[in-house]
Amino acid sequence: MFDKIELSVSSYDTAWVAMVPSPDSPHAPLFPGCLKWLLDNQLDDGSWGLLLLDPSLTKDALSSTLASILALKRWGVGERQVKKGLHFIESNFGSIYDEKQRSPIGFDIIFPGMVEYARDMDLVLPLTSRDLDTIFWYRDLELERCYRSNSNGSKAYLASLSEAMGGLGDWKTIMNYQRKNGSLFNSPSTTAAALIHLQDISCLNYLQMLLMKYGDGVPTIYPLDVYTRLQMVENLQRMGVDRYFNKEIERVLDETYRQWLQGDEEIILDLTNCALAFRLLRTSGYDVSSGIKLTKTFRVQSVFRCTSLMR
Repeated sequence: MFDKIELSVSSYDTAWVAMVPSPDSPHAPLFPGCLKWLLDNQLDDGSWGLLLLDPSLTKDALSSTLASILALKRWGVGERQVKKGLHFIESNFGSIYDEKQRSPIGFDIIFPGMVEYARDMDLVLPLTSRDLDTIFWYRDLELERCYRSNSNGSKAYLASLSEAMGGLGDWKTIMNYQRKNGSLFNSPSTTAAALIHLQDISCLNYLQMLLMKYGDGVPTIYPLDVYTRLQMVENLQRMGVDRYFNKEIERVLDETYRQWLQGDEEIILDLTNCALAFRLLRTSGYDVSSGIKLTKTFRVQSVFRCTSLMR
């Protein structure tokens, strides 16, 4: 488990990657394997997402399902799957108004944005005018709150949801958040949206690397190795069994310390990673300072923890 970090496939992110058109033909997908993955992995209830879905996570399933429908519709395939998916959305749309439902970060912006994409594709969704008015009202409230704040955190938050911002997104500004690996926020979906709009070669390289590693289905965030290994160390310490894994933990902390000294993006640009790494390194005797010199881009990005992890 320390040596090989395995991440589950995200149907939401896979759907967005599947929507990237080929540079040789705008009528064909650049990554047909992702499209095939969607065709092969619809659940029996018509949704895409987690197989054993927690009843309180229906909103997440609605986002994943609508994204998958859009990808299939974009390329004119999977008519049967699209119908089943639309039926799932119709049957479960009431969950949007359920206060007991867990709302994924950015849902009030992402879901209405995808509804607008559906309109542009002439895809008729099984939603009433009241339903549509309600979700767009919630979106306007959320956007107004972010624009009114005008903080670095709000700007980064909106940039991380850029796949659903459509014409509202300022792609020149959004690309300020591009990381050294070519991604935006280490998010396949946001990176795929940037590739669709800008044909950025670094975004393309990131997605190609990801597909070479994981096949036709991508995770919701990559890389995640630092966070996962540090969480494992913390959990072993909390359970009081860390003494049985001294070599593995030492190897993880040595590597984390090296990345800390180098200012690795996976640590510095993620507040959760940064805080967890600092605490584990400091309590383990490593010489780490609470003062980290960041570039302007780093300061802006580090205000916001990548929301893809919570999608």
